[in-house]
Amino acid sequence: MQRLARGLWVLRDQPLTAVERAALLQRHLCRPEAGLLVSGLHGLELLRLPVGGSEAWVQDVLARPHQSRGQRQGVFSASSLNAAYHCVELLWTGHRAQSKQDGVRIAMSHGLPGLEGPWGSRVAHPLEMLSRMSTVLSPWRITACLDALLSTRFVMPGTSRPLQFTRDQLEESLDQLPPAARGVIRLRRAWRDARSPCWSAAETLTRLIIARHDLPEPSLNHQVTIAGRTFFLDLAWPGARTAVEYNGGVHAREVSQYRDEMYRLSLLRDAGWDVTVLTWDDLRSPARRMTWLSRIQRNLSRSHRALEWSKCSHTALNLP
Repeated sequence: MQRLARGLWVLRDQPLTAVERAALLQRHLCRPEAGLLVSGLHGLELLRLPVGGSEAWVQDVLARPHQSRGQRQGVFSASSLNAAYHCVELLWTGHRAQSKQDGVRIAMSHGLPGLEGPWGSRVAHPLEMLSRMSTVLSPWRITACLDALLSTRFVMPGTSRPLQFTRDQLEESLDQLPPAARGVIRLRRAWRDARSPCWSAAETLTRLIIARHDLPEPSLNHQVTIAGRTFFLDLAWPGARTAVEYNGGVHAREVSQYRDEMYRLSLLRDAGWDVTVLTWDDLRSPARRMTWLSRIQRNLSRSHRALEWSKCSHTALNLP
């Protein structure tokens, strides 16, 4: 027997996860007419959005020169993120609801339609959750979540109905949120940087670092077919045959995936592609970061010069 909240108990041997607790409280904490929705970080986790951690160094890398260090760091601290993880946030959509339970916060919904959740629960719209969590999530994490919303076909745990959001649908939902709300302003700012298809938070961060250093925007998950095999390059500049691939932990843990990756890179390089493979340390280390950024810049500059030379030669050949 486990205590869910004051007056509410759960018969279960294994401890409840934070997400399970949030879903159960949504159903049983208040009367049904309150129309509660699961929100907060636990609601975002149900969609498997990459809320991740709070990486202070990223804010320094992505900040503009005129911003002070205090402005760069904002309130996106590990302590505030940890506090949000330990709090169940619910939104009421019908009759006003409130709670004095420890670790439970209930607020009024902005009215976006909820989603079907596990165990008969209801979950708030992801944009409403992101706008409310924008005070604890760093801006690039919000953009990574938006990239995922635009790029992924979701199935909520405990349900069978797939969910997919188009850019037009999300734009329409954004327009229904209160425009002057601080969280909505931050969400709209992150929305301007959202792109698809993008299938990992690390790809989002790599792209934002590239943009911050004023390099041309790459194509995302660019399709290439070589020797009868089709590959998707994380970030690519097809005209310069230059690409960046991000390798996460799975490439180091899974031997078969590592071998396949080496073969894939060999085929791409034999076909004339210059592929730079990055890990998390290449993003974090200033020296390593400048090395791969400089390499991309050289490749793009070389390709641009070759294109200009080709145009000049073509013009010269057609002179009377």
